[in-house]
Amino acid sequence: MYYLVKIWNGEQFKKEILFEADNDVIAMQKASAATPDGCRSNYESINKEEYENGYKKTEAKEQA
Repeated sequence: MYYLVKIWNGEQFKKEILFEADNDVIAMQKASAATPDGCRSNYESINKEEYENGYKKTEAKEQA
C-alpha cells in the first residue's frame, strides 16, 4: 500500500513524500522518521497511479 506524507513547518507547506509500507503502523513510523524537528506531518493511504495523475495535473496548471 502507498502512503502520502505532507510536511509543514508552522503554517507553511514544506513538501510531500510518497512511500510504500505494508501496514499503517509501518507507515506511521516512516512518516515520523521523515518529519524534521519543529515540523508537523500527516499521512494518508493513496493509490500510486492516482498520486501520479494528480501530480501531473497540478504541474501542468503551474506551467500554464
